[in-house]
Amino acid sequence: MIASEWIVDRAVLPSVVQAGTRIAAVDGRIVAVDQVAAGPAAVRLRGTLLPGFVDLQVNGAGGRSVDEATPDALDAVAAAVLAGGAVAFLPTLITAPWERLLAQVDAVARWIEAWRGHGAEPLGLHVEGPFLQAAGAHDAAHFLAPEPARLRELLAAARGRLRLVTLAHSVPGAAAAVATFVAAGVTCALGHCDRSEGFADCVAAGATAVTHLFNAMGRLHHRELGPAALALDEPRVACPLIVDGAHVDPVMVRLAFRILGPDRTVLVSDAVAAAGMPDGSYTLSGMRVHAAGGVVRDEHGRLAGSALSMAHAATNFLRFVPSAGPWTLARAAAGNPARLVRADDYGALTKGRRAAFTLLGDDGTVTAVRA
Repeated sequence: MIASEWIVDRAVLPSVVQAGTRIAAVDGRIVAVDQVAAGPAAVRLRGTLLPGFVDLQVNGAGGRSVDEATPDALDAVAAAVLAGGAVAFLPTLITAPWERLLAQVDAVARWIEAWRGHGAEPLGLHVEGPFLQAAGAHDAAHFLAPEPARLRELLAAARGRLRLVTLAHSVPGAAAAVATFVAAGVTCALGHCDRSEGFADCVAAGATAVTHLFNAMGRLHHRELGPAALALDEPRVACPLIVDGAHVDPVMVRLAFRILGPDRTVLVSDAVAAAGMPDGSYTLSGMRVHAAGGVVRDEHGRLAGSALSMAHAATNFLRFVPSAGPWTLARAAAGNPARLVRADDYGALTKGRRAAFTLLGDDGTVTAVRA
């Protein structure tokens, strides 16, 4: 038995921000959240303790990319995610030639199975593509229709580790694909599509999110409704946002939050290898991308993921949305993403959950804390 104990100035609990909180854990799980006196070995934390951040879209970090699909690369990504303030994440693979993508999915799934506590915990895979319509930074030459045989191949390659799939709602067979994935226990997000056709059908089939609201969704227009407007209006759909100031203007972040509120807002990084690294050149699914001033673009000047950590996403969100505070941040960066992919060990500071937290330090730092 390995016991841990912390005393923190403030803790964000499901219904209250509580001062002077003691948290105790045994073998990595919370066994007490109270206000009794802590033991002499308790670790003193200065600041506000939140449930550990969960990042649903990580293409890479720390100079390495998920699509390398080697244990060394994935260990480096997991370590960088933890250093960037998140305790759990979905390693994310984007569009690639089909056979290569299946091999990557299999390799990452095997790494997840073998994970033994190094860095942030991989909760499963996010596969973003190839069932897409709007390219963004993806290679549209490798887009495919979500035919039943391909869905079976993808699910088999993932070995039960597929947690989230992004697909375009306008492609033929999208709603049937959503139903297949949902029946297999996979969360479906709609994205990389600039058309409105099929959105309602996919939501009816079980899609519960979009991927990076506003990005790769076409224009937001007051008469010609696109996916972003439909997503904002659909109460069954959660809306992840990349809050680096480049993907979505701070004004639009505020406007979106006024509609979404704390229940439907989700923060994601969409990080690539540049996250946690100096400006320079990196790769994303074999493409050369360049980070400058913290913004990542491909050789055509298109945004290509981000250099964002969840720590930076959190501080940006609190700056962009002054009405938000730690309780709202806990929902957007921990509770909502955990619930979206049914990661029941995370998302709240309650007994039985993982003893993995994110601390908003009184000195302005954002750090992961884990038993």
